[in-house]
Amino acid sequence: MAAAVIELNDHELRIAKDGKIVARSPACAIVQGTEIKIGDAAYREAYLHPRDHHNRFWYQLDQAALRRSSRAARHHADLAFKHLEHVHKAAGSPALMVFALPGGYSKEQLALLLGIAEACKIQVVALVDAAVAAAADCVAPGKFHHVEIQQHRTVITELLVDDTVTRTKVETIDGSGTDHLMTRFVSVISDQFLAQARFDPLHQANTEQLLYNELSKWLTLLRSRREIKVHIEFRGSRFEARISKSDIVAVAEQTYRDIHDRIPPHHRCLIGNRLAAMPGFAESRANQTVLPENAVFNGCTELAERSVDKKQGVSLLTRLKASSLPTIGTETAATTSLPAASRPTDNAPTHVLSGTNAYEITATPLYLFATGEALRTASEEAVAHLRRNGSATHLVAENGARLRLNGRPAGAETPLSPGDEITVEGAACIYLPITVVSSDA
Repeated sequence: MAAAVIELNDHELRIAKDGKIVARSPACAIVQGTEIKIGDAAYREAYLHPRDHHNRFWYQLDQAALRRSSRAARHHADLAFKHLEHVHKAAGSPALMVFALPGGYSKEQLALLLGIAEACKIQVVALVDAAVAAAADCVAPGKFHHVEIQQHRTVITELLVDDTVTRTKVETIDGSGTDHLMTRFVSVISDQFLAQARFDPLHQANTEQLLYNELSKWLTLLRSRREIKVHIEFRGSRFEARISKSDIVAVAEQTYRDIHDRIPPHHRCLIGNRLAAMPGFAESRANQTVLPENAVFNGCTELAERSVDKKQGVSLLTRLKASSLPTIGTETAATTSLPAASRPTDNAPTHVLSGTNAYEITATPLYLFATGEALRTASEEAVAHLRRNGSATHLVAENGARLRLNGRPAGAETPLSPGDEITVEGAACIYLPITVVSSDA
C-alpha cells in the first residue's frame, strides 16, 4: 500500500493520496479553556477571539509554554499535535505517511515532529525537503532557486539538478509570510471601504473577520483583473468598494523586493503556488516559473511506494532522483541550440504569462482567448495570436478583437517587449510577455 504524502507548511497542511489532495487545513487554533478549535473553524473566528488565537505552532515548533496555556494546550507542540491529528483524520487516517517540509527546521524540531506523528499513530516512511520534492518530478538539469511563502516567513532553497535534485543551500526570510501580507492587504481594502463607502470594516471584530474570510477569493480574482468590486453586508446594509490590483501590489512590493534581493537577477526561480497566489508576484520577475500545486506530491511518488524498515531511523532527505522527462527548464536548451541568427534578442519575450501559467512563444502561433487560455490551435474564438519572427515577438489581432497594449489600443500587428500588458476590451484576462533567460546569462 502506497503511503499518503503530507506537505507541511506553517500556512496550511495538505495531504495527498496517489497525487490527489484529499485534505487541507490552515494552521490556526483557538484555545478557550478546555475547548480547542483547529483549522478552518479557527481561521473563520480568529479575529473574533484575537487573544485566544494561535498560528505560530508549526513555525515555532517547541515545548515552550504558550502565552495563555491551559490543560488542553500547554505549548506549540500540543497545538501541532491537535492540528496534525485533525487533518490526518480528515484524510481517512492513513497509517503510512511521507512528510514533505520546507527548509529551516532544526534537528530538535524534526525529532519533535516525529514524536508528534507517533502520537497520532502515523508511521513516517520518510522526511523530505519540500523544495527538492517539488523539483524532482518536473525540472530539467540546471541550477534553480525554489521560493515558497509560509505564514511567517519565506523560504528560498537553492537546488542543483542533474541526475538528482540536490538541496545546496537554504535561506529563510522571517517576517515576509502570508500573515504579514494579508494584514497589509486588509488595511488597503479597509481604506477603500472608508474612502468610497464611509464604512470602516476594521472598527468591528465581526466585519474585520469578514474581510479576512473573503480575502483569498478577492486576491484570486485580482491575479487576472485590474480591478474588482467587493462588498460587505453589515446590520442590514450593503457596503461596496472597488479594489485595484495596483494598490494591492504596491503594499507588497517591498516584501517582493526583499525576496528578489536574495537571488541573483539572472538565476532561474521555481515559484510555489502559494507565493504565486500573491497578486503581482508572478509578474515581478522574468525568469521564474510557477510550479503546479501537486508538484510536491508528484515528486514523492517513489518515496510513497518505499517499503518501511522499522529498524532504520528516519532522517531528512535533501536529494532525490531527477525526472527523466522534465517539463520545466527545458526552454533553455531549446533556445541556446538555435542558430545565432534566429535567437531572440535580449528584449524579445520568449513566454507569456496568464494567471500562474507561462506559455512559450515560438514560430508556431500561440492563440490567446478572452478566457485567459493560450492554445496552439486556431479558433474563431481566439482574440489574438503571438509568434516569434526572427529576433522579434509580435502580437497579432484575431477575429476583430479590440486589444489594448499597456492601456492603449493595439494595432493589427504589434511588436512586444517584456513587461508589456495585453488586455482585451470587455474581458478580465491579462497577458504578460516575459523573457526566460538561461542560468549563465
